[in-house]
Amino acid sequence: MGIRIFVILCKRINLILCTTCCIMSLEGHTKYSIKNNIDQIGVEMSFNNMFKYRGKFTKMVGEEKIRTYQNLYEHLKTEVEAGNLPEHENYLGDNELAKSIYEKKYFLKDISGKPIEYRPEDVFMRIAAFIAAQETSKIKQTQWAEHFYRDLFKGHWIAGGRVLAGAGDLYRLKTLANCFVTGIETDNIEAIYKTAAECARTYSYGGGIGVDISPLRPRDSIVHNAADSSTGAVSFMDLFSMTTGLIGQSGRRGALMLTIDIKHPDIMHFIKVKKSPNWVTNQIVEQLRWSGKYSDEQLADVKKQVIENTQIRFANISIKTSDEFMQAVKEQAEFKHDSILVYRKRHKQRLTEALQDENTYYSLGIPSKNIEEYEYMESFQDVKKLNVWLDNNFDKSLLEEDLNDQQKRDVYGDYLMDVGKDDWELSIKYAGDFLLYFASGPSGEIRNLVKARDIWNLFVESNYRSAEPGLIFWTQMSKYSPSNYVGRPIISTNPCAEVPLEDGGACNLGSINLSRYVQNAFSDKAKIDWEQLRISTGSCVRFLDNVVTWNETLNPLEKQREAASETRRLGLGVMGIADMFFQLGIDYDSEMGIETMQEVMSFINNTAYQISSELAKEKGQSAIFDYEKYSECYFFQEALNSEVKDHIAQFGLRNIAITSIAPTGSISNIIKSFEIGRRNYIGVSGGI
Repeated sequence: MGIRIFVILCKRINLILCTTCCIMSLEGHTKYSIKNNIDQIGVEMSFNNMFKYRGKFTKMVGEEKIRTYQNLYEHLKTEVEAGNLPEHENYLGDNELAKSIYEKKYFLKDISGKPIEYRPEDVFMRIAAFIAAQETSKIKQTQWAEHFYRDLFKGHWIAGGRVLAGAGDLYRLKTLANCFVTGIETDNIEAIYKTAAECARTYSYGGGIGVDISPLRPRDSIVHNAADSSTGAVSFMDLFSMTTGLIGQSGRRGALMLTIDIKHPDIMHFIKVKKSPNWVTNQIVEQLRWSGKYSDEQLADVKKQVIENTQIRFANISIKTSDEFMQAVKEQAEFKHDSILVYRKRHKQRLTEALQDENTYYSLGIPSKNIEEYEYMESFQDVKKLNVWLDNNFDKSLLEEDLNDQQKRDVYGDYLMDVGKDDWELSIKYAGDFLLYFASGPSGEIRNLVKARDIWNLFVESNYRSAEPGLIFWTQMSKYSPSNYVGRPIISTNPCAEVPLEDGGACNLGSINLSRYVQNAFSDKAKIDWEQLRISTGSCVRFLDNVVTWNETLNPLEKQREAASETRRLGLGVMGIADMFFQLGIDYDSEMGIETMQEVMSFINNTAYQISSELAKEKGQSAIFDYEKYSECYFFQEALNSEVKDHIAQFGLRNIAITSIAPTGSISNIIKSFEIGRRNYIGVSGGI
């Protein structure tokens, strides 16, 4: 047995025995001691011991899946040792950042916290074997385990961080989805704390989460308990932020996104929540002031530090904005402040009240106008001139006090006037008028007519100071979200905001490394390797679909497991754009650069959806897929070619949504960019 281990060791490290010493040859690049490689054998033995461990994970997924995973892992290990699958003598090329990321975030640890992986190839074998275990036959399992390993080794693509950290870890129960969204079901205390509990459970499995607070009534609105009035939607942001900070995760903290609709009456408080001192900050500053030991300058610095380190510290915040709002901002740029604008409004349905109830849920969007139904007609400097025009054209007039009465506006902040036309009426407003709105049975109706630029300017100032809140163009997101057309509408986004999600939805991330698809790099003959890009895109889609299958079991909450089963949503993105351009000799901000990326992303989109349709034929389509409804989606109509559409019409789709570009903050720093000789150069440009 000892001789066998020694022979394997010699084979793996290319051991050269000399009469005076033992030297490990790594083709003239790096030297390691024999002790390090003996330690490697100890690590491998520790990894094998993991398969004997019986904890929550094994009970949840079953012995059969564990055996399949183990068999595939041992197969890959044997193939690597035999030289049939590639390995590298120094994969990371002594890149200290990449090494640190692997050690702190992605190398597996045993139950006592001791590492049981020591190089990227170990991670690649574990992930490839575990994900391939979801294939439907032994032949496919072996075939795809090898294929996944090669892609990971070559740096063609890489999975999101939760897959790297969690796939194949039998010691701990982890989701393989990076992030989720959960909804606040109703506007009451029970629903708020239920959502906080769902956040906590999600963090405990390694996931991040997004929460939209739009369903919660505004500050000072009516409540029916011991309080005189509500503290408002924004006040509960502290609860969700605190929950995020309390639940630990190995290698990172929990991630949280808090969003609010631009029409919510608490929007100004939301924008200022990270820069205006709250009661805790004020109390600390006052205590220090009473001591008499600090100058005003020191107290100002303390206030700044306390705000930054305590107020909603553990959350990203973003505004869900609408076309209605952006048009109101634009009006103030194009017209004088007090100009009266008249639009022709198609259709005569009026929305004068929009109660949040079982039929209307504000996280889908507090009702906002479809600006395509409004056609600009005229502008006037005062009501007198407006009335002359109304009288001449329609024999109508308008009292100034009626125009100024926000209760006589519709939910969109417009004064509507019937002028005797069958299919249209007039919509009248001052330039920039924007109605903040909330209404429910318990709270009553809250209206606040403001100028859109007041909100916009506050947003811009806040971004200048603190880079928050973010801005999410919710009208566009909803219009282009495929899941909205099959009964699973989006309500918020994951913490990094690249994936809008339904209640319980998750982003299962993986990114194609464009740096690896250039032939004849750094020469006049440099070109994109379209065939390899096609193969690897298909491989990554299949890989991520298997991740979803695992998450049907591993996601923390029942509604998250159901969402995984229904939408089978993927988040296939790209990184290494700058590196690809560098190798092609294209300037990043050039027209050729833009055209190249249009071509690349069109290719990836069509390939990914084609593969998903082929998977639907092989493994079954999404349970909620409906071609007639799905084909109404703007994304389907604009992004996919006729050949792919025809295939989808015939065989359906396995995955309701597929592409999204994540930031790739960690994984872009550990992936192979290119190699010169036998030296790997690690790290590419992240996301977009």
